[in-house]
Amino acid sequence: MARHKKRTPQGEEVRAYVEGVAKNLVEKLYEPKGPAWGTQLTEIEDVLLDVREILTEKMLDLTLARQAAARAERPASFGACPGCHAALSRDDANPRVVATRAGEAEWSEPEGYCPRRRRAFFPSVPRPRP
Repeated sequence: MARHKKRTPQGEEVRAYVEGVAKNLVEKLYEPKGPAWGTQLTEIEDVLLDVREILTEKMLDLTLARQAAARAERPASFGACPGCHAALSRDDANPRVVATRAGEAEWSEPEGYCPRRRRAFFPSVPRPRP
């Protein structure tokens, strides 16, 4: 089946592996013979959409958790107050839930506390102003 959807290089890199996982999942869901004769396309589609949602949410959770845990790779500015530039006194984490195009994403976001301003911050990457 030909599809003309633009894919990311990372997606293409794991295509063969994901196709193998898909084959394994189909056998697990429907056994080697496939779905029972007479199973409607919408029923098959509902099951596959559920599997896609579970896979996407889990991968998103794992990816964001790993990124948040990569403390050594954070820029030095993440350890300073964005207002007064004083060093943040602690490096805690708070749970964060965000609605994304792929579903709900949940991870622990790094948090620092500025004793001078008595305020907690979630360090973010500076964005250029338009």
